Amino acid sequence: MKFSLILFLILSCTAYAKSIRMVQADKVFLGDVTDQQALEAYEDPSIEEKNKVEKISAKIGDTIEFANRDEVNHNVSGTFGGVKVFDVKLQAPGKTNDRSVLLTKKGEYYIQCAIHPKMKFKVTVD
Repeated sequence: MKFSLILFLILSCTAYAKSIRMVQADKVFLGDVTDQQALEAYEDPSIEEKNKVEKISAKIGDTIEFANRDEVNHNVSGTFGGVKVFDVKLQAPGKTNDRSVLLTKKGEYYIQCAIHPKMKFKVTVD
């Protein structure tokens, strides 16, 4: 019975989990933009202004996909309660280098690029 309840809780969380795409372009985090929009952000500041992310909401079980479409490397990490909980390591530009992180705890995550400290945003997980 206990196992069934745990299994139900795990499945119910993952059944509604979503993937949140964060695109790194022009040394900022952009929301779910296309690769083409990321390229155009260099020439069109309105794309950055419209899509720049400073905070987002998520659920336990959601994942954040970090897609580096910038011209430079990034090193994104996240802290929870002041403790580093993930580090995607050095991430070169390009689709083959995309990384995903699973959100497993309720609370606030602070996401930042170690190379570009102004690149940061907050995730509130319910």
